[in-house]
Amino acid sequence: MATYGAREKNNFSLPGIGGQSGAEFYTIVDANTGKITVYKKQVLGNITGISGDSPVASIEPGGTWKPEKDFEAVFNKDGQKIFASDQVQKEIKNAALQTARAGCEAVAGSTPEGCNQAMQELLKTGKTTTDPKDDAETIATDTLNKLNIRENPKTRNTFGDFRYPLTINDAQDVMQFVMLKYEPRDLGTGDNFGFGERERVGIDGGSRKIGSATLAIQGGISDLNGCDWGEDSMDLAKLEAAKLAIGGIEGSQALGDAIEGLTGRLKNSSDELKRALKILYGGKAAGLTGLLKRTDGAILNPNLELLFNKPTLRPFTFTFKLSARSKKEADQIVKIIRFFKQGMAPRRSVGNLFLLAPHTFQVHYLAKGLKEHPYIGKMKECALLSLKTDYTPENNYATLPDGYMVSYQITLEMKELEPVFNDDYESDTEQQFASFREDPEENAKLQEDFLNGTANDPLPGEIGF
Repeated sequence: MATYGAREKNNFSLPGIGGQSGAEFYTIVDANTGKITVYKKQVLGNITGISGDSPVASIEPGGTWKPEKDFEAVFNKDGQKIFASDQVQKEIKNAALQTARAGCEAVAGSTPEGCNQAMQELLKTGKTTTDPKDDAETIATDTLNKLNIRENPKTRNTFGDFRYPLTINDAQDVMQFVMLKYEPRDLGTGDNFGFGERERVGIDGGSRKIGSATLAIQGGISDLNGCDWGEDSMDLAKLEAAKLAIGGIEGSQALGDAIEGLTGRLKNSSDELKRALKILYGGKAAGLTGLLKRTDGAILNPNLELLFNKPTLRPFTFTFKLSARSKKEADQIVKIIRFFKQGMAPRRSVGNLFLLAPHTFQVHYLAKGLKEHPYIGKMKECALLSLKTDYTPENNYATLPDGYMVSYQITLEMKELEPVFNDDYESDTEQQFASFREDPEENAKLQEDFLNGTANDPLPGEIGF
């Protein structure tokens, strides 16, 4: 049986236990099961070793303990009660952990961090999932990966479906805000060298839907597509040095070889050009800047260019004025405001150790018949960044008999979770067509020609994003 500990290592006393003043104890830990055995040192043990000492108790992983054969012989009744106390049991377990760690660290290749984590697991569960050779970073990463972060059981995950006005019908164009249970993107696998993609949620909301709010479309509907571009320059010296560095030559050697290469390429150039380059590179070698500007009022062409940096996330702002015409409609308005407020609020984990991402939203512009509007840009899944609620949009405090405000105005600031990419505009298999021509037969002929690829005047398909 492999064990950690020895009678000469990590000795401790148990103060307050009757008749044991000055007595020394030690622990032996089973390296396979995590069982702790507590021994009291005896005089005979000085000669025979552990066989001459008194085993007084054993503690199983998890904390259950039982007396061993010398327990009553070593401790009187008061001492037995004190031994069973939480404080003494804690002291014994701490001593056992030190013993186990010391034994683990004595093994070649083990790390203090790895042994600490592994031995804590051993004494708590009777087995280890951590390699004693792991470093601190590896242990931290593994711990987070194994962590099951559970949300607070009071978290609201069902909201219902709301609409304003209550008389809104399927013949009207509307905006639908579908609240979704937040899900992070998966790490990419296979040929996907990045994170996985979020599938755009349809009108039905799919399995992640936890509520919705349908509102009449109001003014100010727009989208803003953008990309981040920035200025960058690369003069001839940097370009030549970069070529050499890419070829395996780096640092100051690259610069020196670049100068030499340029000099060779300028054999037939004018003396003035050669002089200018000598001044330029002489200044670089001496660590001086602007030498050519001082001597000749010139600079090397920086080849300034605007280069792509990264995509940007599209922002959206929506403003809705909500005025109640009945108590039932006023109640619906209040619930819609609560829907957005509670949905955008961060969630807490059990024990409040973590904060979890709020719910997210999929916004749809719906045309008559509750189909995606073909001529307003689609939106990807969005986060609700801010919600402003104005309780007196007419700048006049007024309430209904039941206390509801006469009018409310809400302003939603949203942003897409992911950028829009070129291939997001890929045509759908079933395109929707529209025409401004009044002749139905002409419209039908144009649609047929477009589908057959023979149209001279093609109709537009979906705008997409």
